[in-house]
Amino acid sequence: MNQVVKDKMQREIMVIHNKFIFWESEKESKFYDGLTFDFEKHILENYEYMVRWLAEVNFEYKQPIWYWIVINDKDEVFVYKRWWAWSNAWESRLHNKIAIWVGWHIEKEDKDLTNPISDSLVREIEEELNVKPEDVKSVEAIWYINNETDEVSKVHIWIAYIVRVHNSNIELLDWELDNWEFVSISELESMISSWEYDVEAWSKIVFEAVKRYLKQ
Repeated sequence: MNQVVKDKMQREIMVIHNKFIFWESEKESKFYDGLTFDFEKHILENYEYMVRWLAEVNFEYKQPIWYWIVINDKDEVFVYKRWWAWSNAWESRLHNKIAIWVGWHIEKEDKDLTNPISDSLVREIEEELNVKPEDVKSVEAIWYINNETDEVSKVHIWIAYIVRVHNSNIELLDWELDNWEFVSISELESMISSWEYDVEAWSKIVFEAVKRYLKQ
């Protein structure tokens, strides 16, 4: 574990006790994938903060992870290939895969934001993609994913947001993200079904939600 990752593990991050977002009948389900339950509302009403390395092994709590999918005025989706070498990202299994989302924890430094989840997400988009605040048209939660099938997933809950931007004139400032482009939903569907592209699992899971969103 390099020093950057060690430092990240010492930071305080947002967590929520399972009792505030699950009833026993729901916890029996090993996988939740949908939008019928407003997890964001319950998280914002009941969250607290915990040092990340403790949260990673505390199965009584979930760490909310926002992740954004950027769509431009042409209804094209931002797609990129994760950097494969010298990355600070702790999850090496994701390196060099095609993805449509970027996600992260919510840290205590964002506690004074009106909505620490979506507001910190917008700030990161502005920083990582050099998008001006006036170019962000809308931010909308479209999907939640809760996975109880492995130890890493048991301590996280994912909230997927569609972020509409006015144009495609972005500048990738995060060196951990490699090649990128905007593609149509049909092109993205072809990439997912083709053996030529190694599309990572979470992008495949949320793809149908993005597709439905664009058909509205």
